[in-house]
Amino acid sequence: MRHRNRVKKLGLPVDQRKALMRSLATQLFLHGEIETTVTRAKVLVSFASPIVTYAKRGNLNDVRMASKRLYKVKTGQVIESAKGNPIEETVLRKIFAEIGPRYADRQGGYIRVLKTHRRRGDNTQMAIVQLV
Repeated sequence: MRHRNRVKKLGLPVDQRKALMRSLATQLFLHGEIETTVTRAKVLVSFASPIVTYAKRGNLNDVRMASKRLYKVKTGQVIESAKGNPIEETVLRKIFAEIGPRYADRQGGYIRVLKTHRRRGDNTQMAIVQLV
């Protein structure tokens, strides 16, 4: 029985489940929306919402906490540093520079889950996860 157990296991061991959530959250912040199964989408909302809250506050500890939950992926855009040197933008910088200020006056509900079609192979309900 699973009384009072709140973690959705997704049929995966702990290390694979953490890697899956990190990957989904990184891609969500990189692209703005992703498509996945409904169960994974619901777990992703509880995993990625604190990252947006970290970005809203934006102090050094919040940057470190967010970097623990995301992969270090480059967005492909080039920005200028304070010294004028070109550097490649990362997902972490994008979250703290763009996404955090966008939700500064919002009190939660940063991520939307929209149910879509059923997957052809196994008839699993699919969902689109978007930043609001």
